Amino acid sequence: AITDDNFDSVADQTVSVTTTDDDVAGFTIAETGGSTEVNESSTTDTFTVVLDAQPDSDVVVTVTSEDTGETTVSPASLTFTSANWDTPQTVTATGINDSVDDGSQVTSVTLIIDDAISDNNFDSVADQTVSVTTTDNDTAGFTVIESGGSTSVSEDGTTDTFTVVLNSEPISDVVIAITSSDSDESTVSPSSLTFTSANWDISQTVTVTGAEDDYADGTQSSTVTISVVDLSSDDSFDSLENQTISVTTADNDVAGFTIAVTDGSTSVSEDGSTDTFTVVLDAQPASDVVISITSSDTGEATVTSTLTFTSANWDTAQAVTVTGVDDSLLDGTQTSAFTISVVDGNSSDEFDAVNDQTVSGTTLDDDAAGFTITEISGTSVNESGTTDTFTIVLDAQPTDDVVVAIASSDTGEATVNSPLTFTSANWDTPQAVTVTGVDDDIIDGTITSTLTISIVDAVSDDSFDAVSDQTVSVTTTDDDVAGFTIVESSGSTIVDESGTTDTFTVVLDAEPASDVVLTIASGDTGEATVTSTLTFTSANWDTAQT
Repeated sequence: AITDDNFDSVADQTVSVTTTDDDVAGFTIAETGGSTEVNESSTTDTFTVVLDAQPDSDVVVTVTSEDTGETTVSPASLTFTSANWDTPQTVTATGINDSVDDGSQVTSVTLIIDDAISDNNFDSVADQTVSVTTTDNDTAGFTVIESGGSTSVSEDGTTDTFTVVLNSEPISDVVIAITSSDSDESTVSPSSLTFTSANWDISQTVTVTGAEDDYADGTQSSTVTISVVDLSSDDSFDSLENQTISVTTADNDVAGFTIAVTDGSTSVSEDGSTDTFTVVLDAQPASDVVISITSSDTGEATVTSTLTFTSANWDTAQAVTVTGVDDSLLDGTQTSAFTISVVDGNSSDEFDAVNDQTVSGTTLDDDAAGFTITEISGTSVNESGTTDTFTIVLDAQPTDDVVVAIASSDTGEATVNSPLTFTSANWDTPQAVTVTGVDDDIIDGTITSTLTISIVDAVSDDSFDAVSDQTVSVTTTDDDVAGFTIVESSGSTIVDESGTTDTFTVVLDAEPASDVVLTIASGDTGEATVTSTLTFTSANWDTAQT
């Protein structure tokens, strides 16, 4: 229409033109921040995918995590069309929690063209990967939980428990050792725990048992150590610090001592007899324990002074010997107290507060109220006034004075000094009784009289009231001789045949028991005569007759 008509019939011709395409099938990944990192606490990160060229038909890209235990991706596939091919699509990576202390893990996320359902131009596109780092939130460790918040046992064998559980799953077994710092106070069972990847999160129980000892050591603290056995355990657990728990063990031993009295009582006598009681500690001491034993009255009974107990012989009873002590006091059965006490300065400290104990003991008196008379060789005096002695001494010491009276059965034959007084000071000093012969004029020969020695009850120690009287026989030798004495007047007798007289007198030399008649006869009545008889009686025997 606008060209020369001559050219209207010219035939068409063609030129083939080649246009080189600058578009290549592929896809581009862009990671946010240049990398993709998530955490096991489920944090997310993203990257985007966009095609490099417009497809003729849909292109499907699959997104796959090689370890969904560490990271998951969403969506699982991306579909690009010819309309949205150049619009980046987002893939979200999410961290997946596990219990293994495996450190930061890198997971490959692979993006692949799904050939079967994608534009054929993209079939040969190579796969691509995104490395996703998953930060571990698990830390190797173990947790110890004490029942009731503490661990306490007693020496009587009571128990308490605590539990142990791992804080993260191990790759291989973890062996935990359990040890007590003082197995004399507490023991543990079992001595080790084994955790596996199957039971790592199941608490295992350790039983602590109180251990019996004999020490009065009060409540004791020991330490239980929980430690990883490195050579037998997952290496990630090797560096873990040991953990400890404190165990208190209540003591069931009480510092003290026990006394056992033989036959239930302690009795001795003043004759030196002995009796015993025993002492034994109630608990084992940490060091020696010295026990002192004192008598309240060493004048009645003495005791073993000290006992020493060691940690070796503490439970062996030791005997205390009580010995009766002789005295002279008439005091009957006496009671003494024996005090048993811990000598604090020389004894294990836990025994310092132990109270004293006492044992009561009786001492039987071997003294009897009485007195003893001692004669040298009998008691004999003479009417001329000679003396003899014997002694009296008490047999026992009185509390109060004792008055002894001595009475003669015949004071016409013998007299005595009386009374004698004995005190608690001079009771054992013999006192002399002096017997004196008494003169008479009777020709009675040797006379025996009796001296009676008796306690004057009213003024004497009552203990002596029942003492029996004693007697001493005294012989008094007579000094009178039958005879008569003639006394001539002027020394001679002269008469005269003229019938003068002279006199002489006659008197008896001793008192007669009955009349004495003297006859006087002249030898020569042719020269002199005399009175024929004189009669003397016991009344006039000593009166001279003429």
